[in-house]
Amino acid sequence: MASSWERFLLNRPLPGSSVRSVVLDSWRRSRSEAVDPACGGAPAASGDQVRLLRESACDLYEAARPVLENLRGILRESGTLIMLSDPSGIILDLNGESRARNAGEQINLAPGGCWSEERIGTNAIGTAIATHEPVQIYASEHYCIDVKQWTCAAAPILDPLGRTLLGVVDVSGVKETFHGHTLGLVISAAKQIEGVLARRDAEAHGRLLQHAMDGFSRHGNDCVVLFDHRGRIVKTSGSMQQAREMYGVRLPFEAGSQVPALNLGLSSDDRRRCAPGWLRPEWLYPVSSRDGELGTLLAIPLGVPRHQTVSMPALNGQGQPEPDVFAEIIGTSTAIVTAKARARRIAPLDLPVLLLGETGAGKEVFARAIHKASSKPEGPFIAVNCGALTRELLASELFGYSEGAFTGARRGGLPGKFEQADGGTLFLDEIGEMPLDMQPHLLRVLQDGVVVRLGDTRERKVAVRIIAATNRDLQTDAGVGRFREDLFHRLCVVSLNLPPLRERPDDIDGIIAHLNQRFAEKYGCPQKNLAPELLCHLLRYRWPGNIRELQNVFEAMFALSDGQHIDGSLLPPHIAAASMNVVLAGGEVTPAMAAGRLAEMERAAICAAVSDARGNLSMAARNLGISRSTLYVKLAAMRKPPPAAA
Repeated sequence: MASSWERFLLNRPLPGSSVRSVVLDSWRRSRSEAVDPACGGAPAASGDQVRLLRESACDLYEAARPVLENLRGILRESGTLIMLSDPSGIILDLNGESRARNAGEQINLAPGGCWSEERIGTNAIGTAIATHEPVQIYASEHYCIDVKQWTCAAAPILDPLGRTLLGVVDVSGVKETFHGHTLGLVISAAKQIEGVLARRDAEAHGRLLQHAMDGFSRHGNDCVVLFDHRGRIVKTSGSMQQAREMYGVRLPFEAGSQVPALNLGLSSDDRRRCAPGWLRPEWLYPVSSRDGELGTLLAIPLGVPRHQTVSMPALNGQGQPEPDVFAEIIGTSTAIVTAKARARRIAPLDLPVLLLGETGAGKEVFARAIHKASSKPEGPFIAVNCGALTRELLASELFGYSEGAFTGARRGGLPGKFEQADGGTLFLDEIGEMPLDMQPHLLRVLQDGVVVRLGDTRERKVAVRIIAATNRDLQTDAGVGRFREDLFHRLCVVSLNLPPLRERPDDIDGIIAHLNQRFAEKYGCPQKNLAPELLCHLLRYRWPGNIRELQNVFEAMFALSDGQHIDGSLLPPHIAAASMNVVLAGGEVTPAMAAGRLAEMERAAICAAVSDARGNLSMAARNLGISRSTLYVKLAAMRKPPPAAA
C-alpha cells in the first residue's frame, strides 16, 4: 500500500486492484483539493467556534451522547478514541483513554479538529462525509503521512426525515490496537442515533401539526407549507405549481427537504442572508406553544395577483356566456356543490388532478367536465382503465408499440393513449391498480413529456394533461411501498374528493328524474311513474355502488316494467330487504308505504333475509332487526293460504 501511495503521488500507474476503489477515489479528491500529503495534522477551530457548533447541533449532540457513552463502555480497554463530528468534519465531542487522547492531539484528532477530505485528505470521517457511506480506512490508506499510523472507522448519521447528513460517528486508534469489528460498531451506533432522532421528530411533528391545523384551515385557498424548527418541510397543501408560476417560488417538493432560511436554529442575520428572493416576510407565520416556537407556516396567496386582470366569462358565437359544464352534474346538496366549486377552480389550471372517491361516485363525469372547462376543451379526451388490463396490454395501450415489437404487433406500429391524447387530457382511471414496475415509466412521461413506444428508441414529445382517479388511499399505499411516493406527489398536485351518494341523499330524487328522462329517450317511450313505496325504498338504500349502482338498478326496472308505471315488484330483493331493516329497526312506517303493498314488501324482505342467511333463521332475524320468535310468526303467516272469497 505504501508503494502504491508513493506511485500515486508521482502520477505513476498503479498495479491492478492494489488500492480499494473507495480509497483511490478519495486520494483523487484529495489531490484535486491540493491537500499537502506532508501536512502535520488537521486544522483546528477555536473553542468559541466549537461551542457555537455544539449549540447549533444540540439535537444531534443530545441524541448521540448516551449512544456514544455505551460505545465507550464496549471499547473501554481497546485504546481507541470515540468521537462525533458535524457535517463539515469538525469534531464536536471525543472520548477515550489518556494515552490515545495524547496521541490524537499530536495531529489535532481532538475537539475542534477539522477532518474533512478538503483539509486533511483521505480519512474515515472525511470519506464518510464525501460518500455518505460507512467506511474503514486502514493505516497506510490515509492520504497524509502523519496520519498513517492510525486506523479509523466512521459511519454517517443521516436525517431520518430528509436523509441529509447530520454528522459522523468515528472510532480511531493506532493501528496496533485496532480491531476488525469496529466498523460494525460505528454503523450500529449511527443507526441508534438516527432512531433516537426519528422518535423525537415524530413527537415534535405531532405537536407542530396539532398547533398548525388552524393555519391550514384559515389559508385553505392558498399554497401552504409547514416547516419544523430545523426548516424541514413537514406538510404541504395547495398548488406549488401555481405558486411557482405566480411568484417564482422555488421549493423542494419532498417532505423532509430543508430550507435554511426557515431553520430557527440559525441566527436571524443568517436566516436573512440565505433567504431566497421570492420569500416575503408577510407570508410567514410562527407556530408556537407554551414550550416555545415549534416551526413556521408559509402561506403563499393564490388569489389573482395585482399585475393580472380578472378574466371575463367566455362567450359563444352569439355573444352569450358559455354554458357551465359543471351544471350538467346533477345535485344541489352541500357536498356536491362544494365539489363542483373546487372543480371549477381546478379546471383552467394546467395541472395534474387526482380524483378521489368510491367506485361509481362519478369520477369520469367530473374528469370530462374538467376537460371541457379547461384551456384546451377542443383537444381529445382519452380514458384508460388501469385496473382492467394486464401489465403487457396496459404498457402497449399507454405508450404504443413499434412494428415487430411483439408477436401480433400491427404493421407500422400503433400510437399509445399518450400520443392520442396529445393536446388534450388523458384520464387514468383506477390508477392505484397500476403495476408497481410500470410506474417509473409513467413517472418519466410526466416529468419529461416524452413517450417511447415499446420496441422503439425514438422519443416523441407529448403535451398531455393528466387526470387520475382512484378509490384507494394512495398516500397510505405510498407509505407502505404499494405505490411509488414520487409518482403519488406528481399526480396529486391538486386533488378533488367526490362525496359518495349516501352523503347526499337529497340528490337522489333529482338523479332519478334525470335517469327517467334519459331512459325514456333511449327506449323511445314516455317517462314512467314511480310508485310511492318504490321511491321510499330507493331513498332509504345506502347505495354502496353509488350513482353507477342506482343507474343500473333503475334502468333494469325501467326496461322490465309494463306500461307507464314502475312498482315495488320490480325492486331487487336485497334493496327491499335493506329498506325493511331500516323500517323494522326504527318502527317507522310512512304514509306512502302504508298506501302501498306493505305485506308484499315485508314478504320480499323476509324471503331475501332468509335466502342471504342460507336458511339460518337466527341470522335472518338479526339481519332484519327483529326477534327470532317474531320471525317464526311472520313465516307461519306467510305459509297460510289466503282466505276464500265469499
